[in-house]
Amino acid sequence: MIPVTAPTRSRRTSTVASAIALVATTVLGGCHHEAALPEKPPTAVRLANVTLYQSTEGLQYSASLIPYTQVDLVFRATGYVTEVKQVKSSDGRARDIGTGDYVERGAVLAQIRQQDLKNQVEDYGAQVDAAIARHTQAEQDFNRAKALYATESLTRPAYDQAQALFDTTLAGVNQAKAAHRQAQLSLGDSDLKSPITGYILARNIDVGTLASSSTAAFSIADISSVKATFGVPEDNLNLVRLGRALTLQMQNDSAQYTGRITSISPSADAKSRVFSIEITIANRQNKLKPGMIASVELGGKRSATEASVPLSAVVPYPGGTGQFAVVVAKGNSGQWNADLRQVTVGVNHGSSVSVTGVQAGEKVVVLGAQLLKQGDSLSVIP
Repeated sequence: MIPVTAPTRSRRTSTVASAIALVATTVLGGCHHEAALPEKPPTAVRLANVTLYQSTEGLQYSASLIPYTQVDLVFRATGYVTEVKQVKSSDGRARDIGTGDYVERGAVLAQIRQQDLKNQVEDYGAQVDAAIARHTQAEQDFNRAKALYATESLTRPAYDQAQALFDTTLAGVNQAKAAHRQAQLSLGDSDLKSPITGYILARNIDVGTLASSSTAAFSIADISSVKATFGVPEDNLNLVRLGRALTLQMQNDSAQYTGRITSISPSADAKSRVFSIEITIANRQNKLKPGMIASVELGGKRSATEASVPLSAVVPYPGGTGQFAVVVAKGNSGQWNADLRQVTVGVNHGSSVSVTGVQAGEKVVVLGAQLLKQGDSLSVIP
């Protein structure tokens, strides 16, 4: 074994250092001679100006339309339906009147079997005759009792008994006559007549149905005027007053309708804690139907000037869920660069939207914004 001397170790260390230096020189030399990456060409974009939008905000409520008047028609007496008013259908054939049909006040809509009611009238008439006969006999007995009692030929208890029978039979006559009149009214009401002019909302009977006073045969609504009902919390109750004119906008109707407040509930609903408001609206052309929904603007308006950009200019903000941005074109002399600007989106108005974070007069990218990053060069196309 040959011992390693100090000079030998020194030569090896020098060799390793030289190799590291050589590698470093090679790497650095390669980096020095690497070709520079080509610059990204300008992105073609289309620009639009940030404009100002004058917004008017107010308190809006949803109102439900109900008929001005609605009645449920019932028969006074129980009986089988024998007739239902006939009308012509669209194909010219006769049919029973029903939902959606127009009726005039006083029109006979249905009839129950009259013979049953006539029998009741005759029965109560016979009861009246019997009651009158009893009362006539009691009256004669009472007159004799008065004469005998005046000559002291009749005791006081017998006199009182004759008078009590007279009073009882008189009450019986009155009761029988009242029942007879009621039966006559029921007979007269065997024809069910409409008390108002309007439209039939529902028909719940057919020929052969056993009608009674506990079930509505027809529901009829007068919609020559309609009511719009909505609820207002206590904080905004000062904005409503009887007679105030308000404008209503229907959901699928561009026309606006004007009505006046005709009712304000004196107390709030126990659950919702809102006060019920009614607006009466003329409906001469019958365009407004019960059950429709309308939007009512109730004062409290404020005007504000807001920056507005086209909807196409708004893009998702990188790295922010639910956040938005616009790309503002910065520069001059035809040299434009992208400035990614985070914004807060407001309300839509047509094809534009109100935003905060930009100023009127700035230019935003409306075509190609999704492809841009901060500082990218832009090529504006007309």
